[in-house]
Amino acid sequence: MTRAQRNARKSHYGLRLLAGLFVACTIAYVLFGPKPTRSQGPKPEASFAEYTVKLSTPLSVSAAGMIIAACDGLFAQAGLRVRLVAGLDDDDAIAAVVADENTIGIASTAGFLKARSGGLPIVAFAGFYAVNPAEFYALPETKLLTPLDLEGKRIGYNPNPEFTAILSDFVSRNSLAQSKLLLLESNTPLQDLLDRKIDVLLGRHDVDGLELERLNVENKILRPEAFGVHAPGPIFFAQERTLAQPNRLEKFLMAIAGGWSAAYADLDRTIPIIANSVGTPLPFSLVARLMDSQRSLLRPFGARFGEMDSTRIRTLQSQLSQRRAIQQPIDLTRAFNYNILKETYRNEATNLSRVEP
Repeated sequence: MTRAQRNARKSHYGLRLLAGLFVACTIAYVLFGPKPTRSQGPKPEASFAEYTVKLSTPLSVSAAGMIIAACDGLFAQAGLRVRLVAGLDDDDAIAAVVADENTIGIASTAGFLKARSGGLPIVAFAGFYAVNPAEFYALPETKLLTPLDLEGKRIGYNPNPEFTAILSDFVSRNSLAQSKLLLLESNTPLQDLLDRKIDVLLGRHDVDGLELERLNVENKILRPEAFGVHAPGPIFFAQERTLAQPNRLEKFLMAIAGGWSAAYADLDRTIPIIANSVGTPLPFSLVARLMDSQRSLLRPFGARFGEMDSTRIRTLQSQLSQRRAIQQPIDLTRAFNYNILKETYRNEATNLSRVEP
């Protein structure tokens, strides 16, 4: 073989290698494709800690930080291989975590407390949203400006511990007459709203709000947070045994923080990635609006990335106990591990202080 032929073969091989790496970095492959072989990763296979992140919702813009962290290789740089899996509800995420110590779950704090009260060995270690994403939705013809506008309305909601606690707290704090509220439990409350079977939906910004936006359905919103209801947001949790290696979870949180920073730092670059990585591809303009609207949920004024509010958690547990939604009071000092966050803040104080939003 001549030198020219060898050089041509090397050049051709280099082009093929670059093309292969480009394909490997596509979001669909990073998030849902087969696990990389030894030759495809920047580190030997044995050096990676593998985790599955099981959501309690469809994969949406709310996971943008993790999507960008995966796409930009931030998990890999931390020695982690992370796969995102969509879920149906809290029970789905909790069951996945209980079945596998290498699974990290995301669920509502209320759903987590109920499962922990039932004896499941799970521990929360960080917040997903600092603020609860629950909102009341109504179609344009329905008046919805203040809490009193809920009286006389058919209010639909999924009968899970989170919505039940929020609705009860909202009614009591705003002195609404129970006799004037028509509360309707449903497994399909969003469709009920679209079919005019209910007047108001109590749903989630990152699920129902997103779907209304995707369907281009005009709607009105009333936020419980604006009327005295300060429920804790969803949390990251894992098996007790998983927390035996806290440094891995610290790296996991650092990578996600970096993903959020990157996501908001260059929206022109990241919006197309996010739009094509969620369960149902979304228009870029819609992703831009959703990214902007969830800023206040991720990091409201005075809160830090991943923060869990112990006062709100204790209040929620009291509410669930009073309504007998949980079997018995929980030792919150064992159910919530704050040390992982403290170490994450200490080790990455400079980077985390820059986390958007």
